[in-house]
Amino acid sequence: MKPLTVYTPDQLSSSEPPDLSFAAYRFLAEGDSWFTLSTLNPARNSNLLFEMKFEQFACAVNCATPGDTLAHMADMNRDPVFVQVLCGRRAYTWDGLLLSCGGNDLIDALQVAGPGVPREQRLLLHADEWGPAGDGPQRYLSREGWRTFGNYLQANLAHLLGLRDAGPSAGCPAFVHGYACPTPRDAGAGLGSGPWLLPALQSYGIPGLDWIALAALLIHQLGSLLAATAADSAHFPNLHFFDTAAIAIDAAALGSSGVSGDWVNEIHLTRSGYGKLAVPWAAAIEKTMRGG
Repeated sequence: MKPLTVYTPDQLSSSEPPDLSFAAYRFLAEGDSWFTLSTLNPARNSNLLFEMKFEQFACAVNCATPGDTLAHMADMNRDPVFVQVLCGRRAYTWDGLLLSCGGNDLIDALQVAGPGVPREQRLLLHADEWGPAGDGPQRYLSREGWRTFGNYLQANLAHLLGLRDAGPSAGCPAFVHGYACPTPRDAGAGLGSGPWLLPALQSYGIPGLDWIALAALLIHQLGSLLAATAADSAHFPNLHFFDTAAIAIDAAALGSSGVSGDWVNEIHLTRSGYGKLAVPWAAAIEKTMRGG
């Protein structure tokens, strides 16, 4: 198996740009912190791209940067470097797109709280709105808010695919992954970054006994939304979803504050954790590229 070779857009425009012709698959990558975190602390962290391995040589130009660590999908679509390399004056012909999106949008949306915020603008319910205990973690979700979130995510994915189809890579496959189920805990990335889930659940008064089940449900809801979007080939052509949440990951211990299980902090994985997801995702991508 051959590791994915990852370049930056700056390398493409340097005086000695890399020769991409060696690769059977040439990808353009854009996304959130699952594509970027290692650049913040390479001694401790990795990311999904760095752990991908293919049977044939493959390379990716990664437009995600440390500043995108908690970026919204809308910001990805406005990234001038990504747009230029995809469909602008610096455009290449790419064999596929690698996308890491939706996870940080979910985190940001969960942090919208306050008694004056209408239900359609938040993903969680306040205590006086919770359903019966028999509903399990579903009792905490705002259906109206999830409809808003779904519309937002699909509108941005449609725009991104429109950018793809406006350039020389029109119609190439776009690959998006799911996430793993985190444990809400006081484990940030340092320098005041994080935790992310824990404060949101605490602000809504979610009982601690339900944190893990609710976190799993949130990741499942996001995965179901991405899967349904990819299945709608009429509106989202050649979009492929891989459900990483279905892969066994060692959970972090509730109450831990550092590296635990396959997690380096609350929402990011260790190198071995990313490897558990990246290798099968790469295999699924390669199968699609070969028409299998």
